[in-house]
Amino acid sequence: MDSIYWVISRHCNQRCPHCYNDSAPGAPGLVPEQASRCIANLPDADDVAVDRIIISGGEVLAWPDLLFHALAGLYDRYRDRTKLMVQTNGDLLDAVVLDRLLAHHVCRIDVSSMDRYHPRTTLDRREHLTRLLESRGMVEAGSIARTAGREIEAGRRLTYAFWGATEDLWIGALWPRGRARRLGLTKARPEDDFCARWSGAKHFLDYRGEGCEVNVQLADVYPCCPMTCRPIGDLLTEPLIAMLDRCAEHPVYRALNEGRPEKMGEYLGISESEGIRRTRELGNQCLWCDEFFTRHAAGLLHQSGVTARGDVDLAPLR
Repeated sequence: MDSIYWVISRHCNQRCPHCYNDSAPGAPGLVPEQASRCIANLPDADDVAVDRIIISGGEVLAWPDLLFHALAGLYDRYRDRTKLMVQTNGDLLDAVVLDRLLAHHVCRIDVSSMDRYHPRTTLDRREHLTRLLESRGMVEAGSIARTAGREIEAGRRLTYAFWGATEDLWIGALWPRGRARRLGLTKARPEDDFCARWSGAKHFLDYRGEGCEVNVQLADVYPCCPMTCRPIGDLLTEPLIAMLDRCAEHPVYRALNEGRPEKMGEYLGISESEGIRRTRELGNQCLWCDEFFTRHAAGLLHQSGVTARGDVDLAPLR
C-alpha cells in the first residue's frame, strides 16, 4: 500500500473558500481514544506493507494533543517500516513544534497553503519556514506526496515541500466538493479525470501492488480524496483491509479501481456510454459518481451519516 491519507480533524484556524472538506474553526475531529481505535484497524505491518501515512486536517497543529497522540500510536504500530508525514498550512509551525514533530519520527512536512485561497499572512511565512526547516537538516522535495517515497529512498531522510491549489497541480481545477463547489470556485470538467489521477480511486483496491492510496476522513474511509458521497466503511468498527476486500468483490468498486467511474453502472444495465453522457451533462466525474450512488446504488455505501449532496457527507462521530 503506497499511502494512507488521514484527516484526523477538520478543525482549522482558517476558513478557506476552496476547502473541499469544509474545515473551519470548531469543525469536528477525532478524540485521542477514537484515533487509537482507528490505528488498531489499519493494516497489520507483518501482512501489508504501508509505505507512508500522511496526517492532515483541518490544521493538524491546531490540536497538537491529538496529532502527537496519533503519531505516537502510528509509530508504535509500524516503527520505521512506514514513513510518517504531516501536512499543515504552516501558521502554527515554529521551532518547538518542528522539533517535536521530528522527535515523533515525522520524515516529511508539506506546507500546502501556497495558493491564492490562503491569506497573505500565511504566504508571507514561506521564507521564514524555509530557514527553519533547513536549520534542522531538512531538504526541499517535490511538490506532490506521491514522489515522497522515491525522494527519501534516494537518501533525503528529512524532506519538506511547499505547494497549494494552483493551476499547474492535479487539483488546480478544484474538486467539486465542500465550499469550492458551493461558492462556484471549482472549474472541474469531464476531461479533468480526477478518478484516474493520483488521489483518485484508481488502484485503491490494489493494496499489495503499486499506486494504492485510501483517504480516511476522521474515521470514514473513501476510495479517493475527492470522496464518494458516503464512505465505504467506518475505521472505528472495521479493519481497513476487510473493507477493501469487501469492495473488491463488487463490479462498482472494480470500475472505480480502474479509474473508470463511467463504468460503474454496467452491472445494473447502465452502459459506459450512458455514464459518459451523464458525466458530460453534469459537468465532471465526481458529480456523476454522486448521482450514481444516490440514485442507483445507495445501498452500497456506508449508511451511518445523512447525506445532503453538494456537501461532503462526513458521518457523525460514533
